[in-house]
Amino acid sequence: MTSSRSLVDDLRTTAARHGGRTAVIDGTGTLSYSQLDAMADHIALALRDAGVRPGECVAWHGAKSCLAVSAVHGILRSGAGYVPVDPDGPIARARLIADRSRPRVIVTDTPARDQWRMVAPDLVWQTLPTGSPADASLWYAIPPAAPRAPLPDLAYVFHTSGSTGHPKGVVHTHASASAFVDWSVDELRLTAQDVIINSAPLHFDPTTLHLFGAARVGAAVALMPASAAPFPATYIDFCRQVGGTVWYAVTSTLVWLARRGTDLLPQLGSLRAAVVGGEVLPPADVNTLFAAVPEIRLLNVYGPTESNVCTFQEIRGPQPLDAVVPIGRVLPGAEVLVVDENLEPVRPGSAGQLLVRGSMLMEGYLDPEQTARAFVQTSDGHQWYATGDMAREDAAGELQFLGRQDAQVKSRGFRVELGEIERHLLTLDGIHECVVVATPDALYSTVITAFVSADGIDDVKALPHLLRDRLPHYMIPQRIVMATGALPRNSNGKVDRKALTELAAQPDLGDSPELTIVH
Repeated sequence: MTSSRSLVDDLRTTAARHGGRTAVIDGTGTLSYSQLDAMADHIALALRDAGVRPGECVAWHGAKSCLAVSAVHGILRSGAGYVPVDPDGPIARARLIADRSRPRVIVTDTPARDQWRMVAPDLVWQTLPTGSPADASLWYAIPPAAPRAPLPDLAYVFHTSGSTGHPKGVVHTHASASAFVDWSVDELRLTAQDVIINSAPLHFDPTTLHLFGAARVGAAVALMPASAAPFPATYIDFCRQVGGTVWYAVTSTLVWLARRGTDLLPQLGSLRAAVVGGEVLPPADVNTLFAAVPEIRLLNVYGPTESNVCTFQEIRGPQPLDAVVPIGRVLPGAEVLVVDENLEPVRPGSAGQLLVRGSMLMEGYLDPEQTARAFVQTSDGHQWYATGDMAREDAAGELQFLGRQDAQVKSRGFRVELGEIERHLLTLDGIHECVVVATPDALYSTVITAFVSADGIDDVKALPHLLRDRLPHYMIPQRIVMATGALPRNSNGKVDRKALTELAAQPDLGDSPELTIVH
């Protein structure tokens, strides 16, 4: 599947056809497609007047809202690509992402602008016209550093956790994003009557479907307020109140709702389709969903941020409790290959690393060296993105996800490099060494535990607070364990990560006299 569409085209076309339909619901108000289109025009014109040129980066930093959706569409309409920043993350990380992406302009809402004033007082902020009421304000500033050279067909840059300790900027074009939207609209049979539930932050890749699938067909996207998302009752109540028909979230959200909100799930009766991905899908939770909403279509999808979605499996009804729910078959326009350590294809049924190529794949990373490391060439001369994920093909020809090859994990649907957490821990006073491990958890899929040796207990007690200034919430270890001496070593003198991982999985971890669970 190839696409020559631009994400910009869809909003213009839909506004002309369905101008009066609701485009965005944010918990406090709504925007029609005519209003969203007009605001995008105002923002685009102001950005071009500020010097934005096609293919340049424009950072977006602000809370999820109607205003945020307008900012995203306005940035795209200006010809630039948007670089979303986590509004709930530490401002130091936002600044790091801006430094590495080198945007022509930084666009924020008022709370985010106030954060930037604390870390970059020399930035000069100006009002960004939106054509909206005066109490809905956007701001922009022009960083002093020269902007990055324009990138052809740039749509957006999502940042993921990097193994070097620095975020990786994943560059998607209008072509790669539109290829995914093409498939989503066709497979889910999206129409103007749909209401698409968005519970993900705007810097997270499911929003590609939420925002641009909706704009393609004239559906409404319902942005779940941050206050509703943490609680099953308010989460489900929001879906019910807006009449949600399509839901795309990480697998751990379905697991959480199925186990903590079991009795409430029948209230999701308006949902006709649910899409989950990012982690292994437990059969028991599939069965709980079907028991509550029997007619729902359930799709299990797979694809790292770098490839959008590249495989999917429709789950048709309840599953045996010992079943392995597959990630399915490849999408049109994509190719996958399971290979051994020599990049040779493995036999069906054998495990290997999953390689991906095709129309939905990223252009590369912002850092050319990271791009070079991420792509491999097989003996037939084809270039592939090496996912680092292990998979195998079952007897039915469907792929099964087996886990990660390296120290990257998924926690609550977010991709986390454990090495990035370790790098930040080691910069803090009083910490001599640390190891961060991940262990399975029935509710959140993964629990992150940090083992540290330190000068004293007070140094360790301060770590959660200090890390919150450096890392997003999903990267803060759920447990921090202090060792009274050095961390255990294996025979080659390196810290024994395997032993610590096994230790973290034990329910009586805190009973060891050599370890103290501090957080």
